[in-house]
Amino acid sequence: MISREGRREHECMSQDHSNANLSILKLPAIVTGLFERARRPLLPGLKGASELFVRYLRRKPGRGLAVIYNVDEVKRGRRKYSNDLYRSVSLTLDEQALEGAYIRFSETQAQQASVALQPSGVVRAEDLGLSVQSFPADNSLPALAASCDTTQQSLLLQDLQTAARQQLGDQDWQLVSATAVPVRYKPANRCVIRYSLSLEHLSEKTSSHKNVTIFGKVYADPQQALEVQSLQQKLYQEQIATQGCKVVGHILDLPLLPQPLGLNKILGLTFNEAVQPANPEELLRLGGRVLRPRMEYGRGGEITNVIVPAEELGLTAIALARLHTSTVQPHESTPRTGAKEAKRARERALLIAASNPTQAEVVQRLAQQLAARLETQQPDVYRSAHGGFKASQLLFHSHRVFVVDFDGFCLADSALDVGYFLAYLRPSGLWYSRPGMRQWFEASAEVFSSTYRQAMLELG
Repeated sequence: MISREGRREHECMSQDHSNANLSILKLPAIVTGLFERARRPLLPGLKGASELFVRYLRRKPGRGLAVIYNVDEVKRGRRKYSNDLYRSVSLTLDEQALEGAYIRFSETQAQQASVALQPSGVVRAEDLGLSVQSFPADNSLPALAASCDTTQQSLLLQDLQTAARQQLGDQDWQLVSATAVPVRYKPANRCVIRYSLSLEHLSEKTSSHKNVTIFGKVYADPQQALEVQSLQQKLYQEQIATQGCKVVGHILDLPLLPQPLGLNKILGLTFNEAVQPANPEELLRLGGRVLRPRMEYGRGGEITNVIVPAEELGLTAIALARLHTSTVQPHESTPRTGAKEAKRARERALLIAASNPTQAEVVQRLAQQLAARLETQQPDVYRSAHGGFKASQLLFHSHRVFVVDFDGFCLADSALDVGYFLAYLRPSGLWYSRPGMRQWFEASAEVFSSTYRQAMLELG
């Protein structure tokens, strides 16, 4: 994914590169034009001139291009609805429509291509491998709209009530109302939804009310939802059994992941508890914000102290060691071996080289060196692994850490998760030789690595 702050312009042109007139900056006009030709509004009820602002961009080998745009009226500015996915449209390009950093068709071809409005609401130019849609329309994620439907007629309400009862440990709670807010969406892949529930508990003399938050995740493949939730349930039960144990001086009083609360097999929609402090005065902190460099400065801007989040890094290391010593086995028949990682490295290098011709030779050489080393790696044992362990998958509160997003749960060399975490822990300021960054990273990496090493020795 390329964030709005960090992206740079990628020039996109036809396959022979003779029509170098379709840059990523032209895509919003193509999106608008396709909606107009299909006689569909960008958003229901939208009046006046509007603009599209990039919210999310993803380009991965074999998975095409996906871009989400926020839609806003020009007079309102771009920030008011920046987090509202209901005010977004997305564009997806099939892998066959792309060649490295280039699009195989020109702007003129996009303007002249035949389009079809599909029953789902997706506008499709089949000959170009191009689709545009307003949220929640998504051909590759057909259950998305139903997963966001919390009207009184929705069959989803029964699932939400069952999940809330499981979390509260009381079957007498009745769901009164529910709202669904999509919080993280990857077109054609999955979407995380926050459900805010209002419940009522009736008795002969009194009635009580409670508000509960539950998170759902809908998958393009319902089978994946079933497998992920099954693994999380097994892991959660295993973690319950270890409560009271002490690791590196830390008492394990809670599982390392949120409680799984069931799923809707037909929709491919899983439910999990929302990680929240019991004490409302405690703050829930996101890992991506907690594990950032912090400095104290004196007169003249001189750094007087580098602040390392030692407690949080230690908690993270212990959580990873708990996961790596788990007996829960993923459904995969084969592990993520060094050979598989080498293949992925070469694929990524090809993509990078295609979009950066001047650096292609260096990229390819470095990728080949990395792949050669990966292919020789043969660990003594393949362990249960997160598969994408980084700060953004962590939540902190009350001197505890919780790990989320187990979609990549797999068997692998434990170095996969350790290296993944350290790579994302490295601050971008390090590459620009900014003062204090190397000192912060090396000290933070040492705290994490030494705690992880000790935890693995204690847990076996």
